[in-house]
Amino acid sequence: MHIDKFDFDATLLTVNFATRLLAMEVDPDILTDRVLEAFCDLGNCQDATLMMYDEYRQLKGVAASLKHRRVIIDEQIPLTKAMHEAAQSLKPVVRPVCDDSIYPLPSKCCETDKTCLCIPLVGSRDRVRGFVTLYRPKEQQWDISELFQLGIISTVAAISIENSRLFRQTIEDSLTGLYMRRYLFIRLREEVQRFKRRGGPLSAIMLDVDNFKSVNDNYGHATGDVVLRTLGQVLHDNSRQGVDLPCRYGGEEFVVLMPGSEKKEAEIVAERIRSACEEKEIHAPEGKIKITLSCGISSIEECDPPSADELLKIADQRLYCAKQSGRNLVICK
Repeated sequence: MHIDKFDFDATLLTVNFATRLLAMEVDPDILTDRVLEAFCDLGNCQDATLMMYDEYRQLKGVAASLKHRRVIIDEQIPLTKAMHEAAQSLKPVVRPVCDDSIYPLPSKCCETDKTCLCIPLVGSRDRVRGFVTLYRPKEQQWDISELFQLGIISTVAAISIENSRLFRQTIEDSLTGLYMRRYLFIRLREEVQRFKRRGGPLSAIMLDVDNFKSVNDNYGHATGDVVLRTLGQVLHDNSRQGVDLPCRYGGEEFVVLMPGSEKKEAEIVAERIRSACEEKEIHAPEGKIKITLSCGISSIEECDPPSADELLKIADQRLYCAKQSGRNLVICK
């Protein structure tokens, strides 16, 4: 099919916009959404599945778009003949849709009214990192312009995912899965500078596990690690993805940086975290363990002058006050 100059220019403009959105994002959750959104937009469809190979080269479902609604997937996906052909040719393969899955996956049979486009995600060194599958009605065929766009975006998406994983390894605490202290200070400086230019709320929560030394002394460091991993998951689950920054500050101390949040909002989140932690039961060889948190909250408006150090200093002082007041408390003034 011939692409005239107008269509070609419009195609490049669309691809350029999608490329910038993918290439500039390192947060894996946001990147997943943007990958699905880009493929659905450029493929002119509502349904897509993102699958990636894990470290053991097992193909795992990551997420799907079902009528533009995002669904998280965490299950192994069997490698189909269409995927194998796409991986071998490094090109998209069109197949009937599999009716046995709620996610868009290619099928072996032809008795279906929809078609599935299986696109390999080809990263560095021409290595296939995973697949994106799209589907739409059989009579609505993909034209050469759409395949051209999807081919470019598939490479951009694969390399963006690779870069996101590499970047996460440099800034992520291996035990808890949260951000590390050094990345916290990078982001803190950025947010303080943004506040100086534009104003707006910025808050921080500093948290500490109560009596953590006794956990290590009574149950051992392995159980202490389980406690820290559990807390890391609690912080992740109670933070806004792509907005808040939950970090391991050091040892059993944590910080949640909350751009765009007033101190009252941070207090609500801190109380939710404290309550969730109090309700957790951690299983150890010696039995079930219950832990609690103490929290201190600060906001940038309280800092004179506004600085990263002052924001954390005020939160730390209030954390100390929570400890002195009996622990398992949230102090915000």
